[in-house]
Amino acid sequence: MIINVETFKKYSNVFIEDTELQEYYLQAAQDIVSSYLGYNPEFELLNYKTGELEDDFEMPEIIKLTILRIASLLQTESDSNIGVTSKSFGDSGNRTFVNTVSFDKYLIQISQYRVIRI
Repeated sequence: MIINVETFKKYSNVFIEDTELQEYYLQAAQDIVSSYLGYNPEFELLNYKTGELEDDFEMPEIIKLTILRIASLLQTESDSNIGVTSKSFGDSGNRTFVNTVSFDKYLIQISQYRVIRI
């Protein structure tokens, strides 16, 4: 896996002893990213300047961050949630709801590394 569980715990601020589910979230997030990119970034990466897949590369931090973000969303919706989270803002009583089922806003940030299939 690209991201280890200890890094995920620090990012999500969820510290549990049994990390099996967290490993599932990380693997699922990596699978989502791989599916979007059209290849597994753990083993190769698209050189967006040449358009070639390379196996000798340095992983861009934005890909790692995208995996962490998606894994965190998967973890959030697992606690009897239905893919929606909310945030309350201070004394105003305002509340914002976020759809956590769509990962598009995170995936678009790594689009330059995506293999476009025609």
